[in-house]
Amino acid sequence: MLFSRINVMAACGVVALGCSFLLAQESHNDAPGGLPLKTTYDVSSLKYTPEERKNLDMAIAYYRDCVQSHNVALGSTFLAKDEVNHNPNDPKTPEGLMAMLHSRFPNVDPPHKQIDPLPNLLLAKDNMVLLMYDEEAKDPHDPSKTYTWSRFEMLRFQNGKIQEHWDVGDRRVNSQNWKIEWCAKAGRNDCPTP
Repeated sequence: MLFSRINVMAACGVVALGCSFLLAQESHNDAPGGLPLKTTYDVSSLKYTPEERKNLDMAIAYYRDCVQSHNVALGSTFLAKDEVNHNPNDPKTPEGLMAMLHSRFPNVDPPHKQIDPLPNLLLAKDNMVLLMYDEEAKDPHDPSKTYTWSRFEMLRFQNGKIQEHWDVGDRRVNSQNWKIEWCAKAGRNDCPTP
């Protein structure tokens, strides 16, 4: 009888250990909230301060709830009134950015459950958050081949809101013409210049 109790207790211990290992593989305590753990790197070693975690959560919520769900009414929830957008292809003010987004996507989508696509890299340091995404493109010298490159979104937070934004400015010929045309038609004075 004692032997069977020891076996049962040992089996329960192995199951508990195995379950905790499986749960640890799916969700780390230090993983940013709201972000499913499908990254290409091990986030278990990342240690964030409470402020960095708050900034990560705000960055994810901004892209998921405002940008990707096309809910421009939430812009002021995330963007400081004097937020600076360093992308030379976008309007320079929060109002201009939200107006451009609304013109491109006039209907609000139901709230997304998660940020899509998931960043391949998501980091926070002090008041900065970096989201990096892998992209594939055709090799301009050999269209039968592709290569992987990374695009990024970087945010600086101040007083709980996005104060500055940097990202990859697409400089391909004519790739940004629609923004310039929209700005001219909208009569905005915070638009990119050709």
